[in-house]
Amino acid sequence: MGLFDRAGLSRGDFTSLSAAAPGRVRVLAWASSADGPVVGLVDRLAWSSSDGWRFVGWHEIASGGWDVTSGTLRWTLVTGGTENLLLDDPGSLPELFRERVDASIVVQQRVELADDLAALIVARRLLDDDTAPLIWSLNRQGESWDAAQEAQADAELARLQAEYDIS
Repeated sequence: MGLFDRAGLSRGDFTSLSAAAPGRVRVLAWASSADGPVVGLVDRLAWSSSDGWRFVGWHEIASGGWDVTSGTLRWTLVTGGTENLLLDDPGSLPELFRERVDASIVVQQRVELADDLAALIVARRLLDDDTAPLIWSLNRQGESWDAAQEAQADAELARLQAEYDIS
């Protein structure tokens, strides 16, 4: 454990988190919730729950943020699931949340299609592995896509992948 790896997190919580998390654990910010600490790490968000520690990579978060009125940190995953945590004292965790999610995004392009439809193409990177390939997603916005719209979105995805993926 490095001198600054805990960032003020209690030794017991840090030891528990380190045992549950793969790889090196370096705390950047943390906050308290009713179930225990919520911890911003270099590559992921971790929180204590009744089932133990849970983790989500920053690159897995499509959107989210801090609601100061309710005291809730909320997010939607790239896969569509949602999560939220009520924080007692957020500290700098909301700012870190935004910075880390933004840092994972390498490319974000909206493609306008016919009939008021659009595609959002996003490439994300793992924040703890510079050698890992980009993780691409194509999110369809609107309903009833036809074959031409699918082909246009797929072609733009292929163009961006060819431009940004470095083998």
